[in-house]
Amino acid sequence: MKQQATISYDDSLFAVAERGSDRLRVLLARKGSRPTAVDCREFALNDATSLTQWLDLKRCNDLRMLLPASAVIVRSTTLPAASQTQMLTALALQAESFFLGSVPQHRLGLAVLNEGSSTERRGLIVAWPTNQPAPETLARLESITTYLPEPAALMVLASIDLPAVVADRRNGSIAIALRSPTGIVLRSAREDAMADAWNEGLRRAIAETALNAGIEPSKIAAVVASAESAAEVDGDRVVVLDPDVRGALNGKIAVEVGSQSLESSWWRNWATLLGAAVAASGPLAELCRLRKHEKGSEPTPVARFVQRYSDPVRAFKVVVAAVAIMAIAPMALAWLRAKVYEWKMPSSLGEFQMQQFDVEQRISHYEALGRKALPTTKLLGDLAVATPDGIELESIQLSLSQGVSVRGIAKPQNGKSPDEIVNTMASLMDSSGVFRKTSWNWTTPDGRNVFKFNLSAQIARPTLIAEVPELRDWAVKSLAKRKYPDPNEGKAATSDDGAAGAAGGDAPATTTSNGGDAEASAGTTPPATTVASAGDKPATEAPAAATSGGAGADPNTNSTKSGEASSATVPERGIGRRPAPNPNDPPKSPVSGGAGTGAGGGPGSVAKANLTVPDTFTDAQLKAMTTAELREKLTVFAQARRREDLDPETTARVRTDFQRIVDALKEAQTK
Repeated sequence: MKQQATISYDDSLFAVAERGSDRLRVLLARKGSRPTAVDCREFALNDATSLTQWLDLKRCNDLRMLLPASAVIVRSTTLPAASQTQMLTALALQAESFFLGSVPQHRLGLAVLNEGSSTERRGLIVAWPTNQPAPETLARLESITTYLPEPAALMVLASIDLPAVVADRRNGSIAIALRSPTGIVLRSAREDAMADAWNEGLRRAIAETALNAGIEPSKIAAVVASAESAAEVDGDRVVVLDPDVRGALNGKIAVEVGSQSLESSWWRNWATLLGAAVAASGPLAELCRLRKHEKGSEPTPVARFVQRYSDPVRAFKVVVAAVAIMAIAPMALAWLRAKVYEWKMPSSLGEFQMQQFDVEQRISHYEALGRKALPTTKLLGDLAVATPDGIELESIQLSLSQGVSVRGIAKPQNGKSPDEIVNTMASLMDSSGVFRKTSWNWTTPDGRNVFKFNLSAQIARPTLIAEVPELRDWAVKSLAKRKYPDPNEGKAATSDDGAAGAAGGDAPATTTSNGGDAEASAGTTPPATTVASAGDKPATEAPAAATSGGAGADPNTNSTKSGEASSATVPERGIGRRPAPNPNDPPKSPVSGGAGTGAGGGPGSVAKANLTVPDTFTDAQLKAMTTAELREKLTVFAQARRREDLDPETTARVRTDFQRIVDALKEAQTK
């Protein structure tokens, strides 16, 4: 696994972030007696990824977040001039007396100002009570985030003529810094942001700060008026700064941001962050390291959850959302369930009940079958595909309790001994998964190496569909077809509109053409006749001539002379081969359009039936016929309708009667 490269952070770099209404402003600065603004950028409020990547790219691992003045308490006190360590100790004792231990040390900031006389110095205490929430920070950056109070940033921007003010109506925060001849005065206050007297409360806070700074009461109104005229409003945020804020900051911080720093608007927009960077690098640095949690002790998830939702506004929103979900969710789920039922159920309730009843009946039926019966037909099929060639089964017994018992005869087959064949059957039964624990025994073989055997097995899974290779699947090709393949298989043949197939194909016939006498007299050898079922017209009717006993032969007689039988034409190959006709025999005149006895290679009775045209019949006679009689009639009419020597009227009548017989036979089979 590829390891991520370790980032070498620069300890002299730190970033100051200010949370706005819709964005987060971040200023990157370098520490020093005169800090330097290196870069600045704006991010979306929840874009933790971009901010983290930017800080890593700049090699910065120190983030300071501005803390609203409404979340802190600022106290100013007088200290006797002494060493820095002694003044900080005295300042810590005064902070303890102010807050009586209610504020932990990691939320307390102390600073000794350089202002004052030779005998007295001024100390500043900033406390962040634990009941005051911190601004929302990105969880990924919480470990490197400390907090910097807004009043400390405004101390750098304060002037004598105009107070520096940052107020935000969203949280009621008001931060004011004002310089006076006696020193700097800080004020952090909170006004009711929902009240209509927000502006009046802001004016009152500015006036009180001016009064604490020692400004004459007659001039306080002018200070408030000048602050109103210099105020810049950005939504709910009000900022009051000295118009020459760039000149006030030029000597305190160096700016290397770029061309945008030349614009005066940029200095006013980023003035608070620039002042925070100066405060974090000077004597006020101790005020700019407040922590949400004590270093080294991270809160539990439960404590973090409680702290997050301790804010009344956020808690109220969560309660409202929960009540809305509890009120709407049941109705939404019920509506969704009804839609699912409408989609799955039929449109009619009665139809659904019938379907449900049918399903229940099927389930109970198959449960009963599974407990009390075996799928006999399926098991017989499983036995069939597991029985190799050379085994003849004499009896099969199936039982739920005793399994299957088979008795049969085993013969040598394809070079395999009978015992090998029976072992093959046992292994095929076990490998199917339907049977298990197959065992068998046998008797003493006879002189032909044939013996009788008894085979038994347990029925493990009677309903399992066993996987059978195609070579042993009798549904693909039966054993009879494999042992005795059809010699005409693969030859193309067309059916004469499928009439004989509809009748069941019970009357096969051998057909010949009636126009082969001329070819026979010329001494040509006709091709083989085409065998087809009754009612089928061969695709190609091969001419075949046949003579009966000479020119004067009676077509109505069944007897033929022994010397004349050899004159009939036969196929070149196959059973019943006959010699070629004698070209010296006189041609036979057709009688009733038929050939002589034995025409078409069939028996004499078939040839005789072809000599006459069957008579028609009435509907009453047709209805009185049995199925066997209908099939016999169908055969006679199928032979007659293939004759080509009939006149058109007789041909039409024969076809009509043939179709009547087919319809009657179909009707009889459906009853």
